[in-house]
Amino acid sequence: MSPKVFYFPQIPPRSPYYNLATEEAIAVKLVSEGITAGVRLWKNPDSIILGLSENPFRNIKEEVVTRYETVARTEGFQKKPKPNFCYIARRASGGGTVFHSLTGNINYSLYFNLEERKELFPVKDSYEILLGIVAKSLEKQNIRSTPKGKSDLVLEKDGIFKKISGNAQFRKRGCIVQHGTLILEETLIERVAEVLHHPPEEPDYRKERSHKDFLTSLPDFFSESIWAKDLLREVFSYLGEESPEDFSNISFFGPDFSTFRKHVLQESESIRKKKYQNPEYTLHREIPT
Repeated sequence: MSPKVFYFPQIPPRSPYYNLATEEAIAVKLVSEGITAGVRLWKNPDSIILGLSENPFRNIKEEVVTRYETVARTEGFQKKPKPNFCYIARRASGGGTVFHSLTGNINYSLYFNLEERKELFPVKDSYEILLGIVAKSLEKQNIRSTPKGKSDLVLEKDGIFKKISGNAQFRKRGCIVQHGTLILEETLIERVAEVLHHPPEEPDYRKERSHKDFLTSLPDFFSESIWAKDLLREVFSYLGEESPEDFSNISFFGPDFSTFRKHVLQESESIRKKKYQNPEYTLHREIPT
């Protein structure tokens, strides 16, 4: 029996709370729906995304937190992005605090059923395997990235390593999710410095470098559309399966995943309202009962 693999392509912009709730809901429902793996590509509007245990008051500049809290407690949030605003959200995975924008980076999520891929149980092994999938997909465009630190991908130039991708993981109900970001534009790095302090903890290879000196973007010739197909092909290669000719046949929005999609969207609505867009969760990691 061939594995069930879905592809969740980019959709029109949504708030980070919609995106993060959708991501967790997919993980919650994946194993019970008999799905082997999935790939999701997505973007956030201007957003600061905290790791699960991160303290926003240590990581984010005070004026950004103040504006977020004022809007969160007086206006609330809709699914569609709020213009001229920097969101703050807390994700399900650990790791550091990052900045996202619609033009500055692209996010990817890799989902695998741990009951079927037991080699992904050990954390170190899973990072090695899944970072390898991403690195191989970039290499198809002659971009040679190297794993560094716990879960980064870097480019090397003249013996200096600069980060292009940070990754983190979480596990829910037998599903492992590895999500990461690829920096597309140097302008994103300028915004990082505007809204975030120097991180309280850093990998050894950073060597106290500023955001500007530590981060870099992918080359101008990088194509998102080509990379999306290459990433999917690498996932199928890892699974030992032949890649489909037409990835629209495995779309999350197609008929083969209608029941799964219905359950995911129901779950994500509940999670989004109760958890992700609640300022108590974002700022203090508290979820009302």
